[in-house]
Amino acid sequence: MILIAMFTLALWAPVYLWILDRDGPARWSLETPFSAVDPAPARAASSIETVRFFIASLTANIQGDRGGLTRPLCSLLWTMIVWSCGSLVFVRQGGLLTAGRSMVNLKEVARSAASRSPAAWAAGVVPIACIAMLATPIWAAGWVASLVPESPVAQLPLAFVAAVMAIPCGILGFGAIVAIPLAWSAIANERDPDVLDALSRGYEYLYRRPLQLVMYGVVAVVLLTIATALISGVVATAQQIVLVALDWTSAPAMTHNLTQQILTLIPIATAFALAWGLVGGVYLLIRYDAGGQQVEDLWVPPLAPRDPVPTLPT
Repeated sequence: MILIAMFTLALWAPVYLWILDRDGPARWSLETPFSAVDPAPARAASSIETVRFFIASLTANIQGDRGGLTRPLCSLLWTMIVWSCGSLVFVRQGGLLTAGRSMVNLKEVARSAASRSPAAWAAGVVPIACIAMLATPIWAAGWVASLVPESPVAQLPLAFVAAVMAIPCGILGFGAIVAIPLAWSAIANERDPDVLDALSRGYEYLYRRPLQLVMYGVVAVVLLTIATALISGVVATAQQIVLVALDWTSAPAMTHNLTQQILTLIPIATAFALAWGLVGGVYLLIRYDAGGQQVEDLWVPPLAPRDPVPTLPT
């Protein structure tokens, strides 16, 4: 599971940062010796620093001065494409554990996630398309406003139209932050991966059950924080041990850097996998609060038929 998360993040991060025209943490270098970069015990980019960097990248201002909406939109689409398959694996396993069942074979859950990934992509694109359609009057009002005189009489009606149409866009855009992960959970854990039904569940659980959702979210954040702190401590100790061992062998700087960067990625990958697993559990709990469907009522694919045991001749 951790390897899937590491592969997903390793595939996603370089392209994501390239799209946004950003650089990684300053100390991510393959050639500068760590002893020359920072003689302190933590000679590589720390796990906390790296986590903060990726959070800052994910929450970058969509109105950046480079590329307008093109770069953030492309980075968002790339994120959904790369994260979908791995996220479906994690929310499925998290749902199974929440329902009191054992995690299924990785090969089986990966096959199911791959077959349902197109539905997950569609669930991520539908809110963007709806926002674009609802924003058409706003763009039209702005275009007309650029042609008419700048007077309150001419500009006020156009501003009113833009403000009114911005409200449903805000509802869809803000809700998508929660609705898309919950929709991916529905796609992974329900029998029929219907995109519109999954999205409607996500929006309904957010706007009709906000208190329960916040309560479950707080518990999930606490669990995630504790787990991340534990794995960060383990990795920090491992970094010191490997640094001493490689120093004794006079290993080249590239070996130092690659080893440290692999270790630094482990807490991020663990938090990534655990966070999506918790999303799967929260989905089942909030589904019970919203509709009364039992948490244990989880779709399980039928077992493959087995050939009957031949009877021995008597």
